[in-house]
Amino acid sequence: MPVAPRIAAVAAAALAAVSVGAGSPAHAAPEAYSCMGLSDNTARVTDSSTSVPYELLGIDRAQQLLKAQGRSPGGGLSVAVVDSGISDSSGLVTVAGRSPWPHRDVTDPHGTAVAGLIAARARGDKPTGIAPGARLVDVRVYDGSDTGGADDIDTDDVVAGLDWVAQHASDYAIRVVNISLALTPTTDLERAVHHLVHDLDIAVVAASGNRPQDETDLLWSRFNSEDGTDTGPGEDAADAVYPAAYDDVIAVNATQGGPVDRSQPLSAAVLPNSQTDLAAPTFYGVSIGVNGSTCRIDQVATSWAAAEVSGVVALLRTAYPRDTVAQIRARLENTATGTPLDRTKFEGNGVVQPVEALTRPLHPRKDGTLPRATGEEQSNVRATAPRPQADVLASTRHHAVWWGLLGGGALLVALMLRPVLARRRD
Repeated sequence: MPVAPRIAAVAAAALAAVSVGAGSPAHAAPEAYSCMGLSDNTARVTDSSTSVPYELLGIDRAQQLLKAQGRSPGGGLSVAVVDSGISDSSGLVTVAGRSPWPHRDVTDPHGTAVAGLIAARARGDKPTGIAPGARLVDVRVYDGSDTGGADDIDTDDVVAGLDWVAQHASDYAIRVVNISLALTPTTDLERAVHHLVHDLDIAVVAASGNRPQDETDLLWSRFNSEDGTDTGPGEDAADAVYPAAYDDVIAVNATQGGPVDRSQPLSAAVLPNSQTDLAAPTFYGVSIGVNGSTCRIDQVATSWAAAEVSGVVALLRTAYPRDTVAQIRARLENTATGTPLDRTKFEGNGVVQPVEALTRPLHPRKDGTLPRATGEEQSNVRATAPRPQADVLASTRHHAVWWGLLGGGALLVALMLRPVLARRRD
């Protein structure tokens, strides 16, 4: 299933509450402007709002840093979007595509919205994609019109898509793969991911999992908020959401940044997952609909968070083209808002910080380790007392004491003998 909930517009309760926490009133997107509510038959519209996650993450500053170096943000590489397909009507620039349904139009908006968050070019003076210089490779692995929804995505179809990426990676300079899906694990899926990361040095970014909203959801029985078998204290989706559960994958959760309804806890929207590496805000993001409209992301959902981090990874791979995947991860994880010693199930190492990741002078080794002691190593060192400083006057004081004692003793003897000597003179 795609990890963004399958809803067309914001629920009525959210419509009344989206201004909570905002400096000025904000209004939920009308249905026609919601990315998940658009279809190819909908009249094209333009949402002129500013992307809240874009501003919260400082994307404009990050892009300017690259432009100042003469580099296009995301330039020189491609991002493969393994999803429901990128609509031809979207206007998004794709350099290649793979689809089991080559003659069927894209009707499910999920993949197009994901692609737009990653690399849509600016519409007028409104920036949209995080890495607009990156090219998109459309790897279509499911079709909503065929399955009646995306909850029946076949893991084997995804594996076939990943194998296609591996075969064509050098042809299209694919350096990042986005998988905003929750799948059942198979040995072939693990093999395909491992091959991409370790053999081809391609970063794989995946969503860490949303709270299931209906009984058709793959994770409903375990994690629905009413009577899920694995809900409550200690809840952890680490063994349930794939490919995010694999250590090779950069697993991304969503945060409640922006004018989101905070009357509900974050756990009502996304799942706690100890495999989470990073997090990103998603609510009120701006992307592209299947009909080419600019539209709004009106959900806190990990599909969109993964897409945003894929865009950030593309920026880093532009800035540091010789870095391995492990080095890119080290830059992301060591500049996020959290600390490696205080990982959480909702944010992992923390919220991604693109500008910090681009500018902090880190020097990770090829395997991602940093050439300095980690906080954990430093905390395990036993504290010792400081060494005493050398006392350069010790010898002088030692001799002075003895000369003082001898002098004092001689004086005392002289005083005692004085009466005796005086009587002898008399």
